[in-house]
Amino acid sequence: MTRRLWQGWRVRTGATYIAALRDGRAVYLDGERVKDVTSHAAFAEPIRRIAAIYDRAHAAEADPVLTFADPATGTRHSTMWLVPRSAEDLGTRRRVHRFWAEPSYGLMGRTPDHVACVLTAFAAWRQLFDRGGVRFGDSVVRFYERARDEDLYLAYAIVPPQVDRSQPAHRHPEPFLHPGVVRETDGGIVVRGAQAIATSATMADWLFLSYITPLVPGDEDYAISLVVPMNAEGLRLYPRRPYATTATSVFDYPLSSRFDEVDTTVVFNDVVVPWEQVFVYRDVDRVNAQFHETPSHTLANFQSLVRFGVKLEFMAGLALRLAEVQTAEGDPNVQATLGGELAALCAAFDALVRAAERFPLISGGVARPHPQYVYAGMALQRRLIVDMLRTLRELAGGAFQAVPSSEAAFTSEETRANTERYYRSAAAPARERVKLVKLVWDFVGTEFGGRQLQYEMFYSAAQPVVNRRMFHAYDWQAAKAMVSRCLGEY
Repeated sequence: MTRRLWQGWRVRTGATYIAALRDGRAVYLDGERVKDVTSHAAFAEPIRRIAAIYDRAHAAEADPVLTFADPATGTRHSTMWLVPRSAEDLGTRRRVHRFWAEPSYGLMGRTPDHVACVLTAFAAWRQLFDRGGVRFGDSVVRFYERARDEDLYLAYAIVPPQVDRSQPAHRHPEPFLHPGVVRETDGGIVVRGAQAIATSATMADWLFLSYITPLVPGDEDYAISLVVPMNAEGLRLYPRRPYATTATSVFDYPLSSRFDEVDTTVVFNDVVVPWEQVFVYRDVDRVNAQFHETPSHTLANFQSLVRFGVKLEFMAGLALRLAEVQTAEGDPNVQATLGGELAALCAAFDALVRAAERFPLISGGVARPHPQYVYAGMALQRRLIVDMLRTLRELAGGAFQAVPSSEAAFTSEETRANTERYYRSAAAPARERVKLVKLVWDFVGTEFGGRQLQYEMFYSAAQPVVNRRMFHAYDWQAAKAMVSRCLGEY
């Protein structure tokens, strides 16, 4: 895969991105191989959305919000690849994450800036990988530089299939259900097995493969961390049913038709991985440490929180528009609901993101978003999404049941007059009101909406796992010292 330089800076265009996806990758949908993901109805529109953001970033040229200059060469790169050294750098990263999140209203969680966080953190903390041998640290830094220079889009697959979660990988009755090393060659390793969730894999350039779920002694054959191109020989992608294929029109399904990033199972049928693409090899402790000893986990979840904040703002806007269309925005009870159950939560969540940015933990010359605020945001996230979706449903009431079957009701000579007369509100004509109601329904009630809820509740981990991270991140000593001071006063 080659790239072109544009006047001393490197941000790819949408056309370059789309062309790179025509690489012969093995995507199977409904039992058949997809010839070209860029033109297939299941994937073409979300790919076009990503391409449009690449074009916007490319057009920005030297915008310090979107690009930074390499101090050694002066070449400008996307700030999604910036190693943060200060709170100011984290502020720059926050702004580029918003840049990527806003076009999809926070609905696409695995845009290119997400796994870029992981690679950037790995390269900034190469000492962890060096402990397995300097060649592994070299591989991390070298691939990070390539991804930065080519402005690559990476997805990751780090969650194994739910075959038997009571047993570690090496105790399954059949080996290599989870990805592991079948054999080693002079040129690299051969990997077999599957990972269950690789969101956006069908529309990314490369795949990062490893484990976020802890491995145990005995899992050495599975203790790997590596990258492969999506068209690697033997790599197969099995998407779940894409929602775009059942969206009859943008008017009726404005979100399902445009922003489904498609969760995918990836299968490694003896994929050969060159040594230069391997970051960790047969080392359980290092695989378990890679996300948390490096700044990777907090940096990637900082992106997720910034993106979720955009989604919260979108939800607040939907709620207000619903109230306005129903001429209820002046009702004190509605105002109390909008203020207490939406605006207050949005403002509080934004404050957590800003605190994580403004009070970083700096070690080894790298600034990590403060874990206390990152994990507080993650712990609250799954509760906020449920509460805010319920509020939207309550504000809509029976509106979802009283809509025409499709946009055709407005164009048919047989139905147009009745549709325009009886589906209007005092504050909006029928088409405007129905368009809004269908937008809200696509967010809260369709299969796409259900996936959004499930994603926000489980994209990082089950709630107890997030809560334990919060337990370890919180400053308990300061709280306990306050109690000790009180007890010592009398």
